[in-house]
Amino acid sequence: MHFRYSLGLVTYHFGQASISHEALMKAILGSNGGNKYPCFSDDPADCFQGLAYDLENFAQIFLSGDSSEFNRYVAVAKKQSSSTGFARLVESES
Repeated sequence: MHFRYSLGLVTYHFGQASISHEALMKAILGSNGGNKYPCFSDDPADCFQGLAYDLENFAQIFLSGDSSEFNRYVAVAKKQSSSTGFARLVESES
């Protein structure tokens, strides 16, 4: 995690695999989300609370140490990020 006046980059690492918080949430929840981080607040505590909410409600795969499930979401995120144009639009609607 990076902090300078507010919470910045949040990246998860498991062995050689890594993924940003935003990409993990999109891989888990889809494009409609439901995650509370990143947030855009003047109070830095709000972002930490949003991150805690996401960890407790959506990121058990990381917290529990299930590397196979974590790696599956990393693969989903890579596929999502490699899509371009119309394909990305269609994926975000499903």
